[in-house]
Amino acid sequence: WNERINRATGNSLPALEHTSNMTRPRPVRASLLALCLLFSGAEAFSIPPPESLGSIQNVLSADPASIQHAFEQLSTSTTSIAASAGMDILSAYRNQLAANPLQTKMITGATVACLGDALAQSRDIDHPYDRRRAVSFMTFDACYRWLQHEVYPALVEHFHGQYIGGFVAAIPPLAHAAKVAGEASGTDPTFIYSTMEQTLSSQLGVVPFIYYPVFYTITGLLQHLTPSQTVERAKETFIPLMKRNLLFWIPVQFVQFGFVEESLQIPFITVCGLVWTVILSVMAGGAPKKEHT
Repeated sequence: WNERINRATGNSLPALEHTSNMTRPRPVRASLLALCLLFSGAEAFSIPPPESLGSIQNVLSADPASIQHAFEQLSTSTTSIAASAGMDILSAYRNQLAANPLQTKMITGATVACLGDALAQSRDIDHPYDRRRAVSFMTFDACYRWLQHEVYPALVEHFHGQYIGGFVAAIPPLAHAAKVAGEASGTDPTFIYSTMEQTLSSQLGVVPFIYYPVFYTITGLLQHLTPSQTVERAKETFIPLMKRNLLFWIPVQFVQFGFVEESLQIPFITVCGLVWTVILSVMAGGAPKKEHT
C-alpha cells in the first residue's frame, strides 16, 4: 500500500512491517481522539472549542485531571442542549394541544399504541411483524382517545367527592378519622374523595363497559376475525386483563385526576399507556391461532 502511494505522489513512506505485534492505539487514546474530532464542530452547539483543550497531541498526553475536566465540559454542554431541546419540544406540543386538542390526542395515542405493540411483537422472534395487528391497535387507541376527550371532562364536572363524602359523613367514627387524617396531612378530604370518585368511575364504569367492548370490536374487525372468534377471545382474556387493568390503572388515574391539569390528562395517560399497550398486546393482541371452519 505504501509503495503505491510512493509511486503516485513521489514521496517516500516507510514500509509497514507485517507482524502480529503491530502497535495498536489504546482504547482510552482512541476515545480521546474521537472526542477531539467531535469538538471540531461543537462550537455551533455552545460546546467549548477545541483550542480550549489544546492540540490533539496535548490532549492525548494530558494528565487525568485535564481529561476529566474536558469530559465534564462536554457533559455539561450536552445536558444543557438536551434540556433546551426537550423544553422546546414540550412547548411546541402544548401549543399544538391547545390549538388542536382532539387531533393531537388521537395522533399521540395512535403513535404510542404502535410503539407499544411493536415492543410486544418483538418478543416473538418466530413470527414476522404483523402490520394488520399494529393498525388495529393504532385505530383502537385513536378512537378511544376521542372517547376520553368527550368523557373525562364530564367525569371531572360531575364527581366532586359528594358520594364518597356523603358515605363517610354518614358513619361518625369514619368521618372523625378522615377529618383527623386530613388535618394531620394538610389535605382536604374532599380532594381525596373527588379523585377517588373520578378514578373509580373510569375504572369500574368506562373501562369494562366501553373500553373493552370497543377494543375487542375494532381489533377483531381489522384482524379479520369472525364474530365468534372475537367473542371467544373476549371470554378468554377479559378477566385476566381486567385484573391487571385495575392494578395498573387505579394508581395511575389517581395521579391523573388528582395532580395533572385537565388539558394534559389524556397525553399523560397516553404515555403511561405505553406500558399498558405492551401488556394488552401480549395478552390479547393477536388473532386466535385457530383454523377457520
